Amino acid sequence: MLSDLDLIFKVQDGDESAFSELMRRHYRGVVNYIYKFTHSVESSEDLAQEVFIRVYRSIDRYRPEAKFTTWLYKIATNVSITAVRYSNREKNVSLDEMEESNQQTGDEKIFSASDFTFRREISALIFEALETLPEKEKIAIVLCKYEEMPYIEVAEVIGCSVGAVKAYVYRGRMKLIEKLKPHLRKDKAHGL
Repeated sequence: MLSDLDLIFKVQDGDESAFSELMRRHYRGVVNYIYKFTHSVESSEDLAQEVFIRVYRSIDRYRPEAKFTTWLYKIATNVSITAVRYSNREKNVSLDEMEESNQQTGDEKIFSASDFTFRREISALIFEALETLPEKEKIAIVLCKYEEMPYIEVAEVIGCSVGAVKAYVYRGRMKLIEKLKPHLRKDKAHGL
């Protein structure tokens, strides 16, 4: 199996099937990441296509000093921020859309109906609270917590130091915890 870098070199040499493979590998992850900004499956899929169009158009400028996924998520971040800034629609979290887009709202274990309902409500509240955070704090939390990117890669995406990423994550988490305190039950794990 070829690495992302090998595929990029093939794309740069004109192999379009290599680009299809890159897109196949990363499309769902990009859609899921963009969803954290748009809360709409349709919008997320449209924006993911825009991301890959931009990647394709600029693939000749890609340099292997940056990891491909870092470069890809930087483009996805820019596209998402631009789309959200110019969007006039209300920001409503749809749990049905979250489930359709394969977002996980809890552990793989079997839960009681009340526990499942609690987890769904907390997920909705977390995404709603994320919308209130400053842009860099939100991006840092989404990339670190939900996309599981290392701090160094998040720093490259945001364009700051690793220390700044840690500060954004810490401050963002503290703000989220404060906003969610009235909704949290002490006996439940909530993943913050």
